[in-house]
Amino acid sequence: MKPLAAVLLAVLAGCSREGPEGRIRKAFEGARGAVEAGDAAGAAAVLSPKFTGPEGLDRAGARLLLGSVLGREKVGVTVLSQKVDVDGVRAVQTLELVLTGRAGGELLPGDRARKSLTLRWELRDGAWLIREAQWDY
Repeated sequence: MKPLAAVLLAVLAGCSREGPEGRIRKAFEGARGAVEAGDAAGAAAVLSPKFTGPEGLDRAGARLLLGSVLGREKVGVTVLSQKVDVDGVRAVQTLELVLTGRAGGELLPGDRARKSLTLRWELRDGAWLIREAQWDY
């Protein structure tokens, strides 16, 4: 077997063995990257159609909130710690984050920079989606 083919097969095999925890972390990283890029639609792509958040926030409201914030703020998200617990088709991800302004790495004004976030995920049609989000203020 040629070296390039062997490397390609190894990469593909690694992808196919990625477990639920790895897939959840990858989905979160995709959303985090979208937030940092100012892409509200990309950030909301991981939200379940049945998404709920604090104070009755639903998926449509979350998309509007993301669009509003990301339209006027450049946000950086640094993950300090995270834990993922998977139970079949449900999972809980707990994170400690620091939010920063993109320009100069300054902390976001008027907002606590450190956040605790709990995400409840569900497996829907082969994709892990956020069913519920809770965070501290």
